[in-house]
Amino acid sequence: MSQLTLSQTIENVQGLIDSGNGDSGRLHHILEYLKNNRPLYHSDQKYLEKKLDSPITLEDEVETKTENNVLPKIKELIDSGKGDPGRLQHIFDMIANNKTLYHSDAVYLESKLNKAYYPKQLEPETREVKQTPQISTLLREPLKPKPIPRGTLPKGWNSPSNSAEMENISKNILVEEEKIEKQKKVSNEINEHRSKLTQLMSHRKEYEQKVTQEKQALENQIQEERLKIENQTKLSKEIIAQKEELEKVKKERAKIIKNINSEKSKISKELEKQKKQLVQAQLEQEAIEKQVQTEQSLLTKMIEEQKSRLLEQASIANEIKLKQNDLEKTKKDYEFIVSQVNEEKAKFAESEKLKNLIKSQEEDLIKSKEARLNLINTISKEKELIAKKTKEENKRLKSQESFVRQLKKEEKLYESLKKKREKTEQQIKLKNKKLKEKQQKLKQQISEKNKKLKSLNVKTPKSTTKTPKKKTKSTKSTKKKKSL
Repeated sequence: MSQLTLSQTIENVQGLIDSGNGDSGRLHHILEYLKNNRPLYHSDQKYLEKKLDSPITLEDEVETKTENNVLPKIKELIDSGKGDPGRLQHIFDMIANNKTLYHSDAVYLESKLNKAYYPKQLEPETREVKQTPQISTLLREPLKPKPIPRGTLPKGWNSPSNSAEMENISKNILVEEEKIEKQKKVSNEINEHRSKLTQLMSHRKEYEQKVTQEKQALENQIQEERLKIENQTKLSKEIIAQKEELEKVKKERAKIIKNINSEKSKISKELEKQKKQLVQAQLEQEAIEKQVQTEQSLLTKMIEEQKSRLLEQASIANEIKLKQNDLEKTKKDYEFIVSQVNEEKAKFAESEKLKNLIKSQEEDLIKSKEARLNLINTISKEKELIAKKTKEENKRLKSQESFVRQLKKEEKLYESLKKKREKTEQQIKLKNKKLKEKQQKLKQQISEKNKKLKSLNVKTPKSTTKTPKKKTKSTKSTKKKKSL
């Protein structure tokens, strides 16, 4: 539930009185207290809250609005940098938290806003000032007899009966009005003094700022002058030092000139000596050149002789190279022949293995032939037995028709056996053909390998006879190289 303000509660109480809802005397008493901005009794406040079904506050919204109007202005001052930001922030926090300001802070705020600001301590007085004119107007008007409300008054209250009391009240009101007017005058004077004070303060601050600026300017000028003086002193010292260095340089130059003259005389003497030495060296050089020419002629002869020898050696070396190439070729041929022989030997071993396989296959063939002959014998014996049985059965068939069917079955079996025998004979024939073909192929391969082996055996003794001759040639070439 939202709290009702003072103005809202007054309106609601007036509505209750008009509607006759509740105790009219008590409600009139509460209404007078609210209008005079007096605190209610606890029991009266509870009674009123029950009637209105909401909590009540005796503060009006106007005050908060005025304070809230001041807050954004203080914020603008802080943002613009006018005034002390720390102090303004403190004032802002105090007003936002509904706390009373110090008198000095209030004066400072008025000077910055150029507007009067009354803190919370002065609010009751201002309210009384606002309410007194209403009372004075009521007194000036002729008093009308109020209708006596129905119902009972609260405890300790009596209806006004004496006019003397009213006169006393009116006198007191007039006295209070005079006091209020005096206070207004005093407050106006105070405000004027405050405005003058603020102006003086602002003038003083401006003057202080100007003084500080002038001070800074003077200090800057003094520093510049000091720097200039220091630079000039440094320059003067440098000039003096340079003069001293010049004098030293002049003295050193004179000494150096003397040394140069003495060295020139020494160098001239040394040059004469060197010229004499050069003449002697030239004579010696001419003698050496003659010796060199004679040696060169001898060297040319020696070179020609060596060239002829080298040509002979080169021809011998070429012959040796050719022989070496022949040797390498023969070696390669020999290695190739040896590899072929090894291959043929391996093939020969394989052929022997094949021979063994052929023998084993022949043995298998012989065994299969024997088995086939045995089968043929058994089949012939079975034929004979079957023929005998058929004869016997034919005899019996004549007498017994039941045995006819059995005979037919046996004939069918006989035919199936015949077919099987024919199939086995065909298979044996095919196997024999394949074996014969394999034997022929193996024989051909063996004959070819034998021919190759014979040809290799013929080649190998020739190659062995040729190799020692090549070795003798190589030994001769090595001996020639050593002699060279």
